[in-house]
Amino acid sequence: MVFSPLISIVMPCYQQVAFLEEAVRSVLDQKGVEVELLVMDPGSTDGSRECLQTLKETYAERLALHFAPDHGQSDAVNRGMVLAGGRVLGWLNSDDRLRPGALAQVAAWLDSEEPRWLYGRAGMIDGQGRQQAGLIVRYKNWRGRHFSIYKLLTENFIPQMAVFWNRAMWSRAGGLDLSRDLDMDYDLWLRFARVTDPNVLSVELADFRVHSAAKGSLRTVEQLDAALATARLHAAGLGSKGEAALIIHRLLSLRTRFLYRWLKP
Repeated sequence: MVFSPLISIVMPCYQQVAFLEEAVRSVLDQKGVEVELLVMDPGSTDGSRECLQTLKETYAERLALHFAPDHGQSDAVNRGMVLAGGRVLGWLNSDDRLRPGALAQVAAWLDSEEPRWLYGRAGMIDGQGRQQAGLIVRYKNWRGRHFSIYKLLTENFIPQMAVFWNRAMWSRAGGLDLSRDLDMDYDLWLRFARVTDPNVLSVELADFRVHSAAKGSLRTVEQLDAALATARLHAAGLGSKGEAALIIHRLLSLRTRFLYRWLKP
């Protein structure tokens, strides 16, 4: 018998049939927890909806399918969080996956009336699901070992798919900013950090997938520009430490512009 708070994972999905089944199963095959998955699909035509209907036969009410138009990824996640019934929350894109046992490692600590959030580590996989021992992964793991809001202002080192929070945190910080298309997660972490520091886990909770159609691969420069603008917004009012963090952010952004084309598979 499972004794855990209900965990709700929201999955925005659009034209990702190649990765969708693996992503869904990575959530609903988690052991030792009670979990529901809400998939938000605004109109896929690549077979995603048919794939989801087939998976629904296996997972029944644990897989909630919502086929309705939305205003983009941020809107889809926000809508899913409204519909979610869980006390523990997360967001997984339909081309990423959770590691086995991930949710059992986060549920108990997040089951609190106080706002809480945490992040762990994420591996990197290619389009075929093969692990990539990339410098990007090692670098993010190194940077994420210890947390401060000033450190986060220097760059977004937190892997989105390995972040979880509770209902109290979502209610306090608010949902994703619909005006953001590329750095909505970074803005959300900075708002979470204004409430409280996260619990940092040194275990891999998820994998992020790098492939040619991924938004981060297609729009890396735009994403870096958006992150700098977000850091500038959140650094306002933080004095000299905030200004110093912005200087470092600009330098790291320049470095990343040159390196990503070689480091990303």
